[in-house]
Amino acid sequence: MSSYDLSEDYIAFYYLMDSDSTNRSEENGDAPRHTLIGKCVMKTLTHPLDYARFLAQIGHEPMAPYRHRSIFGEERLFLPNLIVYAKYIYSVDGFKGMYIGLGPKILGICIEHYSSSLMSDYIQIDKSQNVDKDSDLEVWKDCAIKTSKEMICTATSIILSHPFHIVSMRMMAQFVGYEHRYTLVLQSVLLINHEEGVKGLFAGIIPRLFAGLGTVILVNIAKQVFSRYLFDPSPMTLNIAEFAASFLATAATYSFNVVTACTAINNCGLAAGMPPDMPVFGNWLECMKYLYRTDQLNRGSSTWFRRVPLTNSKLLKML
Repeated sequence: MSSYDLSEDYIAFYYLMDSDSTNRSEENGDAPRHTLIGKCVMKTLTHPLDYARFLAQIGHEPMAPYRHRSIFGEERLFLPNLIVYAKYIYSVDGFKGMYIGLGPKILGICIEHYSSSLMSDYIQIDKSQNVDKDSDLEVWKDCAIKTSKEMICTATSIILSHPFHIVSMRMMAQFVGYEHRYTLVLQSVLLINHEEGVKGLFAGIIPRLFAGLGTVILVNIAKQVFSRYLFDPSPMTLNIAEFAASFLATAATYSFNVVTACTAINNCGLAAGMPPDMPVFGNWLECMKYLYRTDQLNRGSSTWFRRVPLTNSKLLKML
């Protein structure tokens, strides 16, 4: 598997604002309304970059790669960064076109937020018991209980919001073939349900669950290790530990996001999800195996320096 470009990405910051992840950082899940507004505003501002990242995740690269020599003298092939990609989308579809798919994404974020809060209120943890902080067993037991609660809340929010994320992804995927099959949220939901049934509305949900739940587990374990064994557990240190943990966890589960994006549009009638742009996969595992063999499981992960996989013959032909 190819390495993740940690130094060139701000994906850890995305963890703090991401709709699949912010509910995990709040212990009781009762997030104030301004938190939801902040997430919606942030997602609106960053949507053009998310749009470009999504197109990169599904393998659409309309701009030719370029050769760049590293400081060590090694010449490698790189693709234009996501800022340039977003400008390309603007040149094709204009300012309005850069925000295609934002509507269902915001609806999905709202559903995630409230469903997670309601589930968190429903699952009550007995806080009257004092945890012996000198006992590793007691501390890790408390961590396991809180992690389990966050996993249930995260899984609930992902499942309930997934149809809207499917609509958002398919709206954006239409950029590849200049189609207009998915235009409005309700029309898109009805179209998917008519053509593919309920299964179509939940395409790619398993890798998305793996990404979400995996991040919950890794963040909580890393945060516990950082705060208990590596640092003095002051509030500032805990915030730094959480940021570092979220950065590493999101990077570790990023490949599942790529599989989710590809599976969500695969064989749905759009050019982006059909040969020759994308093979037809039987399930998400076939998609992951294909991306692994072609060294493309991390495509779109880096914002600035995007390396061209040596196995991507389509991009090499553009030189």
